[in-house]
Amino acid sequence: MLAICAGFLRAQEVTPLFDRPAPAPKLWRVSMASLAAANVLDVQSSWGKHELNSTLAGPGGNFGKQGALIKLGLQGGLMGFEYLITRGHPSRKLYRVLTVVNFGTAATISAVAVHNYTVPRQQ
Repeated sequence: MLAICAGFLRAQEVTPLFDRPAPAPKLWRVSMASLAAANVLDVQSSWGKHELNSTLAGPGGNFGKQGALIKLGLQGGLMGFEYLITRGHPSRKLYRVLTVVNFGTAATISAVAVHNYTVPRQQ
């Protein structure tokens, strides 16, 4: 009886992982969330420390609320732009490209945030 059941299970059509279409919109949303989390982590790790980017530096040269608002505003604009692009042309290829870009950017920003934690705050 066990051999017959195993034969029925073997007869089912099994789709290999690489033949299935990727869940593009869902993975894109996850990449957007990871990008947002990386930016929040970077803001938190930079707060009150000397900022090398003059656009993000406050009046005293440190990263503060002005830099955080600029940084998070740019991220919000990027997320809105990606949403509008995918809303107008929702293709799997576009989702895939944006997902790779978002995950790559999130990884880079996270690496910068990890480095920022090693930099001491200025007194």
